[in-house]
Amino acid sequence: MKAIMYHYVQEVDSKYPFFKFLDFKNFCKQLDFFEEKYDFVQKDDWDKFIEFGIIENSKNKILLTFDDALKCHYDYVFPELKKRNLFGIFYIPTFPYMENDLLDVHKIHLLCGAFTGNEIYELLSYLISEEMVQDKKRQEFSEYTYNTQNNYKNIREIKRILNYYIDYEMRGEIIDILAKKLNYKFFSSSFYLSKRDIREMKQEGNIIGSHGVNHLVMSKLSFEEQLAQIRNSFSLLDSITSNLVKTYCHPYGGFHSFNKDTIKILNAENVKYSFNVQSRDIKEKDYLDSVQFLPRYDCNEFPYGQCSQ
Repeated sequence: MKAIMYHYVQEVDSKYPFFKFLDFKNFCKQLDFFEEKYDFVQKDDWDKFIEFGIIENSKNKILLTFDDALKCHYDYVFPELKKRNLFGIFYIPTFPYMENDLLDVHKIHLLCGAFTGNEIYELLSYLISEEMVQDKKRQEFSEYTYNTQNNYKNIREIKRILNYYIDYEMRGEIIDILAKKLNYKFFSSSFYLSKRDIREMKQEGNIIGSHGVNHLVMSKLSFEEQLAQIRNSFSLLDSITSNLVKTYCHPYGGFHSFNKDTIKILNAENVKYSFNVQSRDIKEKDYLDSVQFLPRYDCNEFPYGQCSQ
């Protein structure tokens, strides 16, 4: 079974000339390719794997997953899945529903979509010091992050600094200063799925899961901080939609992004399964060995999955 990870699936927006996204037409072409070459996992067969570890009817088939609760998932993805009689697993970070604000990770995406990497990196270089980016895992994060992405010049380093190296207590302020100096204003309205969207998508047979509260690198957090991120996210999702099956997706993904504490918490909180990012198929033994970090491919590893722009 091949689980596939998607983020932005949309059409071009002239306000963001450098924004990275999967064009909706190519998304449809990729679904056509998957249908012809592999076919798709049926909901009943996925439930059998999660309950009993049975994968026989799903060998080499495709499972679709979507991260970050993006509005384009309702506008573009949901109708297409419905038309094809497919389901997806949608992972929701809950901070936007608590504060009516954008997550820092998405503020970074928007800045990188509106301005060149050179513009942002030049400003960022003045705002940070070496002391601010010293991290005991800096070498590990440098080695394992953003290596499958085709980014514009300096974008990879900008993302590493703001998403991995810098202390979270400083990050929000730095992002706001960058936006002010670039004369850019963030707007959170219509960026994320609404609560009504989430309920409708679930009612139509899609699975809704947690992507944490703030979409943070969990391996940078204490046990107590991780527990709050996971427990509070499920609590809010429970208030949005009923009969929630507990499933979780590690923010950013990769084995560098979580640790033993994360897995301990997921098991203690009775989370049935979680997704990582790892380029391999899901096997039956993963039900016993890796159910809290099931592998997923990035959509860009298959035909028609490369980002536009």
